[in-house]
Amino acid sequence: MIYAAAGDSAPEGDDAEPVDLDWERASNLNRCQEPTDIDAAFDRGEEHVGAALIALVYNNTDTDAVLPRVARGLRSPNPETRRQSLLALMHTARLHGRVDDITLELLHGLLHDRTPISAGSPYEVWGTATQTVGDLRAFLPAEQLPAWVNAFTDY
Repeated sequence: MIYAAAGDSAPEGDDAEPVDLDWERASNLNRCQEPTDIDAAFDRGEEHVGAALIALVYNNTDTDAVLPRVARGLRSPNPETRRQSLLALMHTARLHGRVDDITLELLHGLLHDRTPISAGSPYEVWGTATQTVGDLRAFLPAEQLPAWVNAFTDY
């Protein structure tokens, strides 16, 4: 099931110019537009795939294509990629008014992820997951969210 805000519009046509992304220097990943670029980056184990995923949310209005990539990021073994994927999920709700059952299930699991986002960091993945729940409540209608999201109070 897709959870959408009132007035959610259909994706627009894709007439954007292709972008040659610089994964080595990560200098232009904010221009990522293509879900297939994210897939390839995950397959190669690119360090900055999470940043490109956030850009994909901003640059591609096809939420049906974006959400599976967000889900893949939420499953990443890299805690920083999981954190950035949570940010991508927040932005998806805010910009496109949609999330889905899979990303919600993964979000629910990440509320218990006490992994530091990087070596020596005091911040853990669960903190961003908690913020994400709050953002979903702010940007999506309560009647379109599961009960656990609406009942969540630990943020």
